[in-house]
Amino acid sequence: MNAVRGHGRPAHPARPLRQNGAMQDHGAAARDAGAASDTSAAVRVVESWRVESGRVIAAAAHRQRFERSIAELFGEAAAERLPLWAGSPAGITPVETDWPRIWADVFESTPLTDAWFPRLSARLDDGRLLVELTLRPAPEARPLTKLSTRLDERRWPTLKGPDFPSLAELRASVHEKGAADALLVDERGAITEAAYGTVVGWLGETLVVPAANRRVAGTTLGVLEKLLATAGVTRVEGELLADPLAASAERGWDELWYLNTLHGISPVSMLDGTRLGLDVARVRRWRPRLHETSAVPRPDGRSA
Repeated sequence: MNAVRGHGRPAHPARPLRQNGAMQDHGAAARDAGAASDTSAAVRVVESWRVESGRVIAAAAHRQRFERSIAELFGEAAAERLPLWAGSPAGITPVETDWPRIWADVFESTPLTDAWFPRLSARLDDGRLLVELTLRPAPEARPLTKLSTRLDERRWPTLKGPDFPSLAELRASVHEKGAADALLVDERGAITEAAYGTVVGWLGETLVVPAANRRVAGTTLGVLEKLLATAGVTRVEGELLADPLAASAERGWDELWYLNTLHGISPVSMLDGTRLGLDVARVRRWRPRLHETSAVPRPDGRSA
């Protein structure tokens, strides 16, 4: 099995510009997901999603995951008082408001033309929950993804955001090797997920998903699983070994898919420098179906 590689140096975030109350960041094309600043007092929950001409895939799932993760990470500190909201189109001064108002402002702030990649973040500021919005143009969706393995050492593997500083370092290190993202594995080489996406496998006609207790609950995976279930496709939870040279039966997969809100379905074309096989017909079948689930969100963050 290939050795798990070490850390690299951190990426340098682009400077954001403020427009209409939200931060507008034109470095997204280079960074996809961005990284939260890493200070002991500023651990963050982060949520982001792709918007195409005002349409979003699984808007309600993003809303639910963000609010659930905040409650899990910050507990009573987030529940005792209403959040401070720093993303209102009306101005830049944080205001105390409720979640329906926050979500209404988020979707009001996002243009209805072109492709965007909004990012919500939440952190504790002097004991108060502070929620911030950054608007970023979305890069082109990546049709194929190259990955390089790194050891999964996250502290909060089921939450999106708190581990972003260290994940940014891992992704920077694999960029130097020509990979788009880091494939996270445990000490045995079993895949948990990628730094900025879910990774699943296909073994024959069966979808194989890594155990849920070591990964973020992927919104794109959730939509795909519903589509596959409707079509009668078998889905199992199982172990996927990150060894591209092993036999399919031994490693647990014939093909790997990288899934996230920014790139949708992006088959893994190379792992640690080894080219992987691709079922083109399967990708052509499910990628359009995933896109067809997009909808214009309601003001409360649910899909219309």
